[in-house]
Amino acid sequence: MSLPSGLLLSRDAARWGMRFYVRHFWVVAGFSMIPTIQRFVAVRWGDDLPAAVNGATEVLTGAVRLLLIYTIYKLAIARDPELAQLDRLWQRLAWFVDHRRANFLAQFLVLGAAFAVFDVLPNAAVQTWVAEGSREWVSAVLVSVKNPTVIAFTFIWMMGVARQMILAADLPETSADADKDGAGERGGEIADVR
Repeated sequence: MSLPSGLLLSRDAARWGMRFYVRHFWVVAGFSMIPTIQRFVAVRWGDDLPAAVNGATEVLTGAVRLLLIYTIYKLAIARDPELAQLDRLWQRLAWFVDHRRANFLAQFLVLGAAFAVFDVLPNAAVQTWVAEGSREWVSAVLVSVKNPTVIAFTFIWMMGVARQMILAADLPETSADADKDGAGERGGEIADVR
């Protein structure tokens, strides 16, 4: 497998992610509102708030984001009819990582590029082009916009990558029987019986 096929995997996951985002917009937006408000307040007035309030709201934001990721998992993986017909989902994911490592690693390259485009460049633009007196306000708006869009979509997209990897795994049907006998294992990995 090569970098182009890894990029295709990323593209397919992003396409699926956009459909998921639109279909479940209100769920995603709802979970994103607490982090959105928290980040806006933290950037705009964080220095004026007590440290305990800042810390508590960061913990709340983290918890809500974990709940969003769990909800995305339930909707994208656990309740997906296309995946429901497959067995051994986690073994399929592990097989893909083990046998198509370049495709898997390409996802980090694409994620890094997305981070540069949607985080580094906008922040640099604010620092470069926004007047000093307006910078805090613009930064607060920017992080508020990124929470229900860029950050939420990144979670969905990464779950889409896992979904695509599960669907693309060529997990041998006979490995389950071989694993039961212990003959299909090599150092704890699923044997490639092709």
